[in-house]
Amino acid sequence: MSFRYGERDSGDFLGSWRHSQERLPAEGGRAARHVYTEPPGGLKVTATVRKFNGFDALDWVVELENLGGADTPILQDILPLDVTFAVKAGENAYLHYAKGSRCEMDDFLPMTQRLGPKGQCSLSPVGGRSSNGVLPFMNLFHRDGGVVLGVGWSGQWQATVQREGRHLRLTAGMQKTHLRLRPGEKVRTPRILVINYHADDPEAGNNLLRRLLLGHYLPRVGGELFLPPVAHCLQSYYYLTGDMSEQVELAALPKAAALGATAYWIDACWYGQGRSWWEEVGNWTINRRRYPRGLKPIADAAHARGMKFVLWFEPARVRQDSDLAREHPDYILRCPQDSSQALLDFGNPRARGHMLEVFSEIIAESGVDVYREDFNFDPLPYWQAADGPDRVGMTEIRYIEGHYAFWDELRGRFPGLAIDNCASGGRRIDLETLRRSLPLWPSDFLDVVGLPWGAGLHVGSQCIKAGLARWVPLFAGGLWSFTPYAARSAMLGGFVFGPHIPPQDFPGDADLPALTHADLLARGQLVHWPKFPSRQAKAAIAEWRSLREFFPGDFHLLLPLTASFHDWCAYQLHRPDLDAGFALFFRRHRSPFESMQVRLKGIKAGARYRVSLASTFRAPRPRSMSGSKLAGMTVRIPDRPGSVLLRYSRAR
Repeated sequence: MSFRYGERDSGDFLGSWRHSQERLPAEGGRAARHVYTEPPGGLKVTATVRKFNGFDALDWVVELENLGGADTPILQDILPLDVTFAVKAGENAYLHYAKGSRCEMDDFLPMTQRLGPKGQCSLSPVGGRSSNGVLPFMNLFHRDGGVVLGVGWSGQWQATVQREGRHLRLTAGMQKTHLRLRPGEKVRTPRILVINYHADDPEAGNNLLRRLLLGHYLPRVGGELFLPPVAHCLQSYYYLTGDMSEQVELAALPKAAALGATAYWIDACWYGQGRSWWEEVGNWTINRRRYPRGLKPIADAAHARGMKFVLWFEPARVRQDSDLAREHPDYILRCPQDSSQALLDFGNPRARGHMLEVFSEIIAESGVDVYREDFNFDPLPYWQAADGPDRVGMTEIRYIEGHYAFWDELRGRFPGLAIDNCASGGRRIDLETLRRSLPLWPSDFLDVVGLPWGAGLHVGSQCIKAGLARWVPLFAGGLWSFTPYAARSAMLGGFVFGPHIPPQDFPGDADLPALTHADLLARGQLVHWPKFPSRQAKAAIAEWRSLREFFPGDFHLLLPLTASFHDWCAYQLHRPDLDAGFALFFRRHRSPFESMQVRLKGIKAGARYRVSLASTFRAPRPRSMSGSKLAGMTVRIPDRPGSVLLRYSRAR
């Protein structure tokens, strides 16, 4: 790590400070706390470091505390990661990373930056949400291995790679800090994860990250990994009609359960007095006209059928004319550029405690199993407006610390509660949020925004899901049509469905500007309507169930991932412990290529496998195939668009 302290760089003095080390208990590895104290007792720097069995990886969090009786000198450029390592002269290095979510067809698209002798690349999100524009995971690769970096900071982080000849410097931390600590104050910095690996393919590093997240980070409920559901949601009905009711929910729920859905999901339509959903944030009372008995009857109906109950909230955004803003104006942060809405100040313990009580009461009384948290605006301008000249970054730090405490307290109060991290669809995915939540809605392009793109909606679903899966093992998304091509485009991880829109009712490429999402929703068939394709939907969900055990496996892109309508998309999930897995192949709607040869990963050439290929939901009987033939087979898809599901397992 490094930082500036007054006029000095930490590298010039930290080694001379008093140092102590303490071992800490750690499941699945080792942990230690390193403390550096300024003599005679001013600034204290604490690094809590964790190692993991079976991984060449380190995780750490640095804290800074003022033990003195006066303000500290200015602390700035605080970088919990600042390392330099050597590469060979003339050897290229490559930074592999991904776009974040921006409600676009190519969200999470893989990106690569070559770092020549004087190359540099700096990454940071937009507006204070951690994956808004760029994902805070990256893989620095050179010839025979590399380093995977994960940043745990749900705000405005920055990571920079700079090359000077044979040296690569890698830094990460908050984008801007310039602050004094008051006596007794303590702050934390972004969590850092570094994984070293040796391989000739950077994908090996990505799969080590997936394995480490699965084993040591992702949240568990009742001791088991929280797995993404197949959920049913009627938010599209609300968008179309402007209304919702208990009667409509209870008509749809049994039908969804009969199809095999594992969760029932109520989104942004249950609260306030009846204005548009976004106008009611800050009015956290159940709309009794729509739900006269509250939400518990719907949760009870879901639980009776073995389903979980998902409920949407958005605590951070507060309309300035809302009950919360009127009753507790000291709980919110305002920004001069926005007079209509404010930001709940999670850094204010009273504000955080108030929201905790309000939401806990709703969760308890309504029988909520999955707390779904949205966050539909950028907090950075609000943090900056609240900072003083020598406290730059302080509001953000306290906000982030408070938000983690809020989630941790919710999970402590409700041990069976899972958290869905939305944030305008996938804009707050990072190492810290993944320790507490999963992104069940990774991009708003998968919402009604994508519908007017016609077949491009499915291209976006393929791109978003395959792009995110390179870094994050478990998540969900949206599904709007139950054809094999559309359903498989959305199947990875889990999915949420509402109306089925028949493929012939999607616009063609030539008609893309002509239709709105409302036009498309009006063509949809709800699950409790007679024209809904129940048999097809049930088959799609059954196929998802049959693949679910492989979602935590190693992920491999079999073709370069693009958002082009002319390309194929292909990826594989492989379980080395089972020597089994599946691959999905998509011929997009404008692709001129009827066949594609690919090389599957993890296949043993000398072994024999049971293999099936299915273009429909009806899987043929598996046939025996040699590993060498399976690994390099050619896949044909005569239809465009069309898909093929390849399943394989080693013959025993």
